[in-house]
Amino acid sequence: MRNLFKNCDIKVFLTMSALAVFYLFMLVYQSRQVAITDDARFYMAAAKSYYSYFDNCKFSKKCFEKGTIDRYWRENNEHPPFAKLLMAGGYGFFHKKLNILDEIRALRIGISIFAVILLMFIFSFTRRAFSFHAAVFASLSFIFLPRTFFHARVATLDFAVAGTSFIFVYCYWRGFTSKFWAWMTGVAFGIALATKLNAPFMVLPVLIHFFIFKWSDIKKRPFKTVFAPQFVSMLIISLPLFFMMWPWLWHDSAARFISYVKFHTNHYGILMYYLGKIYGEPRPPWHAPFVMMVLTTPLISLFSASLAPIIYKWKNESENNFAMTLSILCAFVSIAVLMFMPAPFYSGVKLFQPFFPFLAVIAGTGIYSMLKSVTFIPEKYKFAPGILFFIPVIVSMVDLKNDHLSYYNELAGGTKGASLYKNEQHYYDLFYYDLTEFFNKECEKKRCRVAFEPNGKEYDPSSGILKKAGYLKKNFIYSDLAKADYFVLTHEYRWKDYPNILRRSKNLKKVYSIEKQGVELLTVFKLNSK
Repeated sequence: MRNLFKNCDIKVFLTMSALAVFYLFMLVYQSRQVAITDDARFYMAAAKSYYSYFDNCKFSKKCFEKGTIDRYWRENNEHPPFAKLLMAGGYGFFHKKLNILDEIRALRIGISIFAVILLMFIFSFTRRAFSFHAAVFASLSFIFLPRTFFHARVATLDFAVAGTSFIFVYCYWRGFTSKFWAWMTGVAFGIALATKLNAPFMVLPVLIHFFIFKWSDIKKRPFKTVFAPQFVSMLIISLPLFFMMWPWLWHDSAARFISYVKFHTNHYGILMYYLGKIYGEPRPPWHAPFVMMVLTTPLISLFSASLAPIIYKWKNESENNFAMTLSILCAFVSIAVLMFMPAPFYSGVKLFQPFFPFLAVIAGTGIYSMLKSVTFIPEKYKFAPGILFFIPVIVSMVDLKNDHLSYYNELAGGTKGASLYKNEQHYYDLFYYDLTEFFNKECEKKRCRVAFEPNGKEYDPSSGILKKAGYLKKNFIYSDLAKADYFVLTHEYRWKDYPNILRRSKNLKKVYSIEKQGVELLTVFKLNSK
């Protein structure tokens, strides 16, 4: 991290620190109230198992034996370990050692701390490539991305791969002027590989960028140029580091690696409700990722990011263009791999989180370029109107409270508009904190048997996690519909049974609902006693 702050004056240091503290505060504030995702149970279980491995083994010879590895690393072996190691670190330090956070928040905080580290890399990249002011606006553009903000607060893999992908690209870019960063490129890429399978796609924009800007050198000195230090470090360091970081591969290596790749290349179709149709098999149309990106990104970021490439092309500043082209290529590829490749794709913006750090860089430069062209405002006062640009998205984030996965921008008409135009309101079969509060009161003195539809099976393990952590009282009993006292209808349109279930629920007694911007996300009905 020292190299991030090298040659920083006090203004830069204090600004970066203030942004980091502000972002961390946003991430941890009311973190208890953030909904639990259905995927979290797999990653949380794996993270706790990893912690037990390091806590029990103490790096003895037994740590490397197949039986020990299988015991502690079998959990969620379809995904690499880095994000879960972040979770394990937070769990071990804040829950097991200090005991200042409950189990769920402790497992999440490692991802949130990594989000702050990513923010500092975004700031550093934009400041060095463009300007200090652009770096501030890039940081704010990233902080106020509602759906990315949600992913930075939960125990899943997608934010982590966004962070490792960006840091890899940062190291590659700095590697042209620094041997340290050139060799760190291999380290960063190895960690990215150890995060999620979509990380290797970031090699493509890096290679395209290299050939665009180094083509004349390649023609003159092909061997020397192609074997740049960044690529040498990737060849030497990344794969061994990936292997070292994932003990699951230490035994039966070939078979386990092939199984890992096959799991993702043959991934089952996951349903998505898009423009009034349910997709899974076949997958959604090619334009779905692009449309979802446009509808779920704040307008100020969309507009300024569209403007920035035009401005820098017009200015013809070669050094700026070098970084701008890299950012655009990385952003485009992050979306294009889902638009044009036969990879699983599903609702929201989950699978293209690596797009958003690069978007923030481009948007930040665009915002400052717009302000810079306004000559009647003195330079030192241009921050104020720039911050005003973010007011609409800030208002939306406050309004949504902790349900930022339901965010849609003004082009979509907000959450309500997206519902009218037949797009999914949320994803992940979320078990909302507000729902736990309702049932804690409702079931304080009696047992409550609760059924969920249309995808109830995902709520059984989630309720178990919440009960164990003390969020949900033990009187709450997950049940099937035939035996239930309460019925929870989650308004997730991607399930084919949803219209029928909704119709059958019309005559039931509604006792509670979670609503955002005029759209019901969840409804609780009380059933007649048997």
